[in-house]
Amino acid sequence: MALKFPESVQKINLLYYSIIVVVLGTPLWWYTTDTYRAALPHSQITALTEYKSVLNIPVAVCFNPSDVQRSRVEQIIISLKPFLLSRGSSGGRVIYDPVLSLANNCGKQPFSVVFTNDVARPSKAEISSQGLKISVEKVDRMIAEVAEDIVQYIELPHLQNHILAIDDPSLHSTLQDIRNAMAVATSYNILVSVVNPDPAAINLDYNLVESTKLYLEPFIAELGELAEVTYQTQVIRYVKLPHKPVKNGDFYYLSESNLPHVINPIESKLGTSTTNDINLIIYLMEEKYSPLHIKTIGGEMKRLPSFLSPQFGAVLLYDTSNKTSIDHSSTFSVLLPQLKQLLGLKSSGSAGITAKEKYLMESRATLTHILRSTDTLNSLIRLVDSIPNMVIGDHIAEQVSSAVEGINKAQSALMEGKLSEALLQSSLARNAAEKSFSDPSILALLYFPDDQKFAIYIPLFLPVGLPLIVAYLEILKQWKKNKDKTD
Repeated sequence: MALKFPESVQKINLLYYSIIVVVLGTPLWWYTTDTYRAALPHSQITALTEYKSVLNIPVAVCFNPSDVQRSRVEQIIISLKPFLLSRGSSGGRVIYDPVLSLANNCGKQPFSVVFTNDVARPSKAEISSQGLKISVEKVDRMIAEVAEDIVQYIELPHLQNHILAIDDPSLHSTLQDIRNAMAVATSYNILVSVVNPDPAAINLDYNLVESTKLYLEPFIAELGELAEVTYQTQVIRYVKLPHKPVKNGDFYYLSESNLPHVINPIESKLGTSTTNDINLIIYLMEEKYSPLHIKTIGGEMKRLPSFLSPQFGAVLLYDTSNKTSIDHSSTFSVLLPQLKQLLGLKSSGSAGITAKEKYLMESRATLTHILRSTDTLNSLIRLVDSIPNMVIGDHIAEQVSSAVEGINKAQSALMEGKLSEALLQSSLARNAAEKSFSDPSILALLYFPDDQKFAIYIPLFLPVGLPLIVAYLEILKQWKKNKDKTD
């Protein structure tokens, strides 16, 4: 026989249980399952998207006092300012402001302009060891064209296209320079590979480690603070080309249209694993294919058998005929100019890095870091707003604040013409922004849907809540029954 408590005792027990569940259990559950969200600087991040970065491009202006009066040169600088600023403000999230200022050391600055009357062809601007020489006579007649000469000299359109490509991916398909260049990163790894398809037939002294150190390390040193650059060397054997060279008279050739297929069997053996890897490949050709040319799409025969693979690396098809060792002075004289193209520069044929080229690379890297950091932070804010129960730890908030501070410092440094400082701050900002966005505590919640929460909480609350609900329904039913009897 079941033990039956008086109705009053049952109600008191029900009240006690309800108090325990509501007063003690619910707050305890709420406190233990509450999502901690450190405060993020939403307003500051939003403000970054509305602010345009300003790149002040220093252009040194020189003249010979016996040739041109100083007051005349100062007047020219003032007259050119609106033309240059208009050219540098054409669209995008960056304003490019070429700042012309008088200097005494033209030729030693990244960009130098010399105004003179001593020009063979006054209608044409000339490049000299001192910089861009422009006739004062041309300024008087065609000042807009003079401004365009300066814009082309400092390669402003080239830099603008690289930055515009961040928001407009279609430029990668229309502009070869943009398509070739590696994505801007805070670190790169250069992998120098010698590929020998038949070691039995091609027996050369590779001398790879010493030569790479001799030719590549000085190049990396010239890059300065552009990025953290490391390099590795390796020798790969028994990798055949999928397309054999075609004989044409007394030479052989490979068609340019087949070059992408040449990369495929080599790429699978390289062992590279990140998008920041830059490959410099020396492929040893068998003697029977000497001399080897590349037939361009236009039908022209290119005597130097080397080519770029966009955002991957450079390949040199090395002629091994009558050789006992690889002449790395010739290989790196080909590969280093191509490496410069992979780092975002125009083709120049020179292995060294000039002050102008260094400035352009650092400007591109700095602006890219700033814009990428801003985009990453905005993506993080949208993600946080879309998932209300996402945990935001203090370390994430610190990284976000550090990124915002770095972006602001970089933008201030750019306006002051301190490019090296801007590059450093923008690089730190990008690293902090990417770390905050890819934090494991954030990524975990992206794969934790609501149905999993129900699967966890229902077994916990159902055994406790269901008896209370049934008891209250029973009391309500009994109350209605008693009320009907009294009526």
